[in-house]
Amino acid sequence: MRVVSFSVPAWFPAYDSPAASSATSSGQAPLPAQLTDQESAVFLCLATGASNAELAAELQLSVSTVKFHVGNIRTKLGGISRLQACLLAALAREDPRLSDGGAAAGPR
Repeated sequence: MRVVSFSVPAWFPAYDSPAASSATSSGQAPLPAQLTDQESAVFLCLATGASNAELAAELQLSVSTVKFHVGNIRTKLGGISRLQACLLAALAREDPRLSDGGAAAGPR
């Protein structure tokens, strides 16, 4: 299993979670999130704003699998909201510097 790194830009508004607030209060940049192949595919598809059912149909996964991956993505990105994850996914599609480009697969 390959792992893809996605970085949250320092200017991106932090969600009020203990992990996010401790990283920003200490002046540290958040660490890149390590997403699996399937998580990165779901993440990049989040940029469309599609529902879990629509993502499941597009990626040929079950809805519960998509929900599981979306939950993991949100946690790995610092406990952000789904909307924030969608915005970051849109940014990652537009700015290749936000990801390592390795296994990030998804429709563009």
